[in-house]
Amino acid sequence: MKKILAFFKLTRWINLLFTALVMCLVYHCVMGIASNVAFTLIVISMVLIQAGGYVINDIFDMEIDAINKPEKLIVGKIFTEKQCNVFYIALTIIGLACGIVASVMTLGNNAVTIIASLVLLACLLYSYSSRYKKKPVVGNLIVSVSVAFAVFLPWLFQVLNMLGNEEMIIENQEWLRVTFHIVLIYTVFAFLMTLIREIVKDMEDVKGDALSHCRTIPIVWGVNTAQIIVVTLSFITCLGISIVENHLNKDLGLAITSYMLIAAGVLLFVFVMLRNAYSLVASTPDRTEKQFHIQSIILKISMLIGVLSMFFIK
Repeated sequence: MKKILAFFKLTRWINLLFTALVMCLVYHCVMGIASNVAFTLIVISMVLIQAGGYVINDIFDMEIDAINKPEKLIVGKIFTEKQCNVFYIALTIIGLACGIVASVMTLGNNAVTIIASLVLLACLLYSYSSRYKKKPVVGNLIVSVSVAFAVFLPWLFQVLNMLGNEEMIIENQEWLRVTFHIVLIYTVFAFLMTLIREIVKDMEDVKGDALSHCRTIPIVWGVNTAQIIVVTLSFITCLGISIVENHLNKDLGLAITSYMLIAAGVLLFVFVMLRNAYSLVASTPDRTEKQFHIQSIILKISMLIGVLSMFFIK
């Protein structure tokens, strides 16, 4: 039982559940399409590839995690490094196999687009852990793109499925336009929120990262600069939400959805943007690991509220 629980922690089961939830909300609530075998396989594919990414990340992070969170260490403590490598290979291969089966079964000649995207995602996640995590900006962008891709993938999958039927495309032009706008909004929202959270996590883990010779933004450019970037990205996100709220409400009539996005924006504004802005000007700034951990949790809650707003789209 202990090893089973450790395996779920290793693969970040809550994050994987979040990914599956996002994809299902996009497909069922935004696009209004019923479940089918092909889409289920695509969700499983995305979840397993991301799970493999988490495993390989912990393998490369053994030294860092021993400093940052020794009480939560799994690789080398509960599972051997060799066992974790087997988990990574199995999860990634099975994930890619599910994506290939779903694409070939449904998309015909357009299958190569989804297959190539999933292979690229698996390669990016490995590259992030092995190389780019220790470099400023690039690693943060890779994680943000992988999260945003989970939002966009269901729409892309369905559109590729429709491309072989010109009559269907013509009949659903308005549906394609509206759903593309909504999905694009959530994709950008997921990208920006994840990017902000990744930088906040880098500030939280700065001690262990420095000892492991990582070159994250707060280490290379300083915590001050990292906080300025967080404040700037938070402002851009809040501004974007206010603009999008007007578009969703007046143009598309999605009142409940826009209000929930505003709630997510308010949390971001008050607990992340203003908190870091105050820290920059305060004579005794609060830059503790605990403070940044709280901000990371707030960002998770904000993302969850924003994602759940899709449930009310009709």
